[in-house]
Amino acid sequence: MLLESDKIRSVLVLMLDRHLGNFVVSLSSIVALQKYLQNRTCYLAFDSNYREVVEAVDGLNNMIFFPRTEIYKSSLAKRIVLYLRFINSIRSTYCDVAIDLQGGNASSIASFLSGAPRRVSNSSARRPYIYNIRVELPVGEHKVRSYTKIAEALGVTIDEPYYRLYPSNHRTESLNKILQLHGIAFHRPIVSVHAGAGNIHKQWTTEGFVEITDWLASEGFQVIFVGTDRDLDKIKAIMTRLNYKAYDLGAALSLGELMALFNMSALFLGNDSGPMHLAAAVGTPVVGLFGPVDERRWRPLSQNSVVLRGENACEDCRKKRKDCKDFPCITSLKPDKVKEAITQLLASTESKKE
Repeated sequence: MLLESDKIRSVLVLMLDRHLGNFVVSLSSIVALQKYLQNRTCYLAFDSNYREVVEAVDGLNNMIFFPRTEIYKSSLAKRIVLYLRFINSIRSTYCDVAIDLQGGNASSIASFLSGAPRRVSNSSARRPYIYNIRVELPVGEHKVRSYTKIAEALGVTIDEPYYRLYPSNHRTESLNKILQLHGIAFHRPIVSVHAGAGNIHKQWTTEGFVEITDWLASEGFQVIFVGTDRDLDKIKAIMTRLNYKAYDLGAALSLGELMALFNMSALFLGNDSGPMHLAAAVGTPVVGLFGPVDERRWRPLSQNSVVLRGENACEDCRKKRKDCKDFPCITSLKPDKVKEAITQLLASTESKKE
């Protein structure tokens, strides 16, 4: 195996992908690699945006954070300084092996500039010529297998692809203060809703979310909307049409606080997105709403989850997506189908507790 040589003293594992969902799905492989490499010095390079997620992972150390957001928001001169500082950090590891789990643009360059004589990634990486060890990935399987396959090729054994996250007490205390400020009661059940997504073709209709939110509120649930700055318009469009009270915490929570909210929620309802994967990792029951994306590759990694999609998916969707205006594969999803799934999942969750 690659890592059996006595000459290997230091290993760098890179996961610089900017998508929260990818990062969460990769955690089982990251943790397995960390344990497998415990007799060697193992450095882990992540996007700094996910610092609060990493703090919820047991046993991770020697972390190097890639300041992606800070780089993008800075002047050209400062960008160069920040990037060179990051490259200097990974070069200072003097790693014998660089393991790039994603094989994206940023990580491929970082792998090359790390100075590692052995560089590992998948065979479909953006710049495959950078790597002298390339791993063939399975086709048609969940994205988690893309990461576990690389780890397994190095000799790692991964029996369980799910990785469970537990929010820290510090983030939970911080969240509790926010909930108190908004008048959210701790004794009443909470449903967290993420109505946005990175792409319009992943978003269920505003009307659908309005109907489900009013229904949940009428059933006694406190519905809390979450998301980032780019989700605020969608949340506002829903909130202004509601007949029942709901709560808007869009762009108000850090990732650590978001995990704490999911941890106390009876249910997560949302589109195929990073928060959906985060909720699944926390152990929250998940109803995921999918459009043209293949749920076999991106379903929530939880046995306590349901995936729904509309009935009018187009044939050969990937080719037609640019010309599609209403994305019937998700917009045709009926609220009654969502209500039924929520009711069944909540009932199943309660039965498991008994």
